[in-house]
Amino acid sequence: MADKTDTPRNSPAPAVGAGSQAYKAKSNLTRMIGIFSLGGVLTGIVLGLGALVLARYGIISKIGGFRIFMMMLVPLAVLAGIALIGIVLGIMRKRGAGWRSPLALALSLVMLGSMYFQVIQPARAYPPLHDISTDVQDPPQFSTLTLREDNLVPFDNIEEWRSTHREGYPDIRPAVINKAPNLVLADVRALAEERGWEIANVDTDGGRLEATATAGFVRFFDDVVIEVTPVADGSTRVDMRSVSRVGVSDLGYNAERVETFLNDLRAMN
Repeated sequence: MADKTDTPRNSPAPAVGAGSQAYKAKSNLTRMIGIFSLGGVLTGIVLGLGALVLARYGIISKIGGFRIFMMMLVPLAVLAGIALIGIVLGIMRKRGAGWRSPLALALSLVMLGSMYFQVIQPARAYPPLHDISTDVQDPPQFSTLTLREDNLVPFDNIEEWRSTHREGYPDIRPAVINKAPNLVLADVRALAEERGWEIANVDTDGGRLEATATAGFVRFFDDVVIEVTPVADGSTRVDMRSVSRVGVSDLGYNAERVETFLNDLRAMN
């Protein structure tokens, strides 16, 4: 008689490796997420920063390089989310997140923070202006350098520009220096050269200096004109205008240039 406790010969053997295979599959998923997110973030960084460097040295257009840099914003944000998912999955499965997903998250956040604080936040903080003048009613005019054809963009007429300028920068005003115009113009030139501006013209008789300055890492070109006008009491009025060659918003660079330049000019006298 057969023993009832005997195991049937045809019963399947226990699946000893099933648990380990599932364990490996989970581990591989976390690893693949890390590889994908880190590879994507590194690609985005190379493309974005590479475009800025190429634009800085004139290999590609400055506005084009800047746009490529900002185009990386959405992909990097998505990749940061994917990296975060990889970290959460690794923790939930008690395998840890490895090093790729945390590194991808960290790098993407650094880039996103740079984009926000260097571009997005200033664009929100400053009005959409690229032409700043101490006199909006009668701005200093260029005679050597050429004002861009679309200089009124995004405004329909000059009165809209004047209104936005007065509201956005009410404290930008001419400087009055207690010195003769020719001496003030000499100080203006000295300050411009000290800043590394490219002097386009100095008209001693007309009391005007024109130069090209640069802004930001990309070194966007901004054209500057400064006029010195004699005042009845023997002092000199200094008007200044700074205009970006490209773009709509200048992120506040032109206004800062005008204010700091005139403050330094006042400090010299």
